[in-house]
Amino acid sequence: MAFQETLRDIDSGTSAKFLKIGMSLAILSGVTLLYFMVQFRGLANESAMDQAQIARSLISKEGFSTRYIRPLAIRVLSDIGKPTDQLNFPEFYNAPLNPLVEAIALLPVKNRLQMPPTETLGMGDRAIAVLGLILLFAGVFIWYRVALKIFDETVALIAAGLLLLTDLMWQYALSGLPQLLLILLFGLVTLCALKSKESEDQEENGLVTFIWLCLTAVGLGLMSLAHGVTAFLMPGYLAFILLGFHARISSFLLTIGVYLLTVSPWIIHNIAVCHNPLGLTSYVALAGAGITESDVMRGANTGLALGGGIATKFKTSFIDQGAHLWEYLGLNLAAIFFLPSIMHAFRSPLASLWRWIILLMWFGMTIGMALFGVKGAISGNQLHLIFLPVFVIYGTAFLLVLWNRLNFSYAAWRMLFIASIFLISGTPMLLTLLAGQQARIQWPPYVPPFIAILGKWFEPNEILSSDMPWAVAWYADRKCLLLPETIHAFNEISDYGTLGPSITGLYLTPISGQQPFVDLVKGPYKDWGPVIMRTVNLDDFLLKKFTPLPIDGECILYSDSERWTRK
Repeated sequence: MAFQETLRDIDSGTSAKFLKIGMSLAILSGVTLLYFMVQFRGLANESAMDQAQIARSLISKEGFSTRYIRPLAIRVLSDIGKPTDQLNFPEFYNAPLNPLVEAIALLPVKNRLQMPPTETLGMGDRAIAVLGLILLFAGVFIWYRVALKIFDETVALIAAGLLLLTDLMWQYALSGLPQLLLILLFGLVTLCALKSKESEDQEENGLVTFIWLCLTAVGLGLMSLAHGVTAFLMPGYLAFILLGFHARISSFLLTIGVYLLTVSPWIIHNIAVCHNPLGLTSYVALAGAGITESDVMRGANTGLALGGGIATKFKTSFIDQGAHLWEYLGLNLAAIFFLPSIMHAFRSPLASLWRWIILLMWFGMTIGMALFGVKGAISGNQLHLIFLPVFVIYGTAFLLVLWNRLNFSYAAWRMLFIASIFLISGTPMLLTLLAGQQARIQWPPYVPPFIAILGKWFEPNEILSSDMPWAVAWYADRKCLLLPETIHAFNEISDYGTLGPSITGLYLTPISGQQPFVDLVKGPYKDWGPVIMRTVNLDDFLLKKFTPLPIDGECILYSDSERWTRK
């Protein structure tokens, strides 16, 4: 009898609940470890490395400073009479929250960030990847709570499962980019916004509604501090305030006030450093069609009209975003059913109202992405991903509604239908795991051990230049200037001591070396063509010595002396 009662308890009692939770956690842990071992080859994104090196400056007590120096930043500071030869070059391009969070993750391994030449995966990269995985699970849990609030447990569980099977979510978790942090914050913003609306509808104490509104505004402010383009969420949310609240004006003013108060430290920082509340990002936004972010940062023109064709830029970006939308949403089947769900009359008034607000916020974000540019499915400005959880929730609810209208009486058919959704959405992740690890490093263009060795060949007070200064700043921990637009500008910065010491090294990689020949003759690297193609007369060049570096000599280091021969 005791044995039978135990079995019954395991099957349907409290033990069953804990057993299912335990098994789920065990499976999830196994998948996480497998994905990490198979897929993680170190950081591979410019923005991720840039923010990681800022995080290291923070834990090194150097303040919000950077070792990645942009020629445009030098020009902006020079134009307002600020010194550019400071020991700690000020950072006024990246939003601050993600580097601050990464600094917390890097703190325990602070003394192990220097990468040995025998390793291909640095401790700093590992710490940032672990942080990303934690944010992934935290974000899915928060959105599970959101789904419970606007729908039911069935929708919440299916949506959470679909998110955990979306390969793009895992890729971002290992990327070092702020999108997973944004997903977590957006979930908290949604919970607080729904709570504030619920509180007012139930005519609770006005103080409760006030608190939830304040928390929502703080959350939106934190999102802007994690990625400035998320400021384009605000118009959609303010529409929610004006459409959904009785105390419209007071709630509207309160939201704007708390939001501005939250982002004010970063605005004040930028004004103090460069007299521009948006920092360097405004120059990217004002660049016209055909002008890349790299072109802007390498150039010396600080005028507002960096290029014509803003309308063309918007048109091209909108077409590109539309063409790749499903890819940007992780090829998740449920996510694409968000749009048809707009036309369905959900029973919950809160769910019906919030989907329109989500649509408005998504449209605002699309404009922001068009303004700043999206480089691909995994890139710093690809922010469609932060809408993936809410799209999946609404898409899942809509798919279940459609299924229920078919009136199939067999539960097995329903399970087969749900399983097919999981199979289609999870296929990219399954294929990723089956394919296994394709390489040990993110080549091309990154060879972390041979970037890190620059930290041994050059002293901390020396200045380097490169076509990938973000990687030199992160792996070698050395100040590195983005390759200026012209050799003349390069020589001026070095000869006049613009950054203090002269430039003693130039590290070139496949980023410039694999440019089409026409770009080396007529394009953005035309002035550097002979240096990149290794045909330059060294007698006429600032740096007289050079050595090819792995892999297959595709990287090259020009230097003032043969530092690679030193012991």
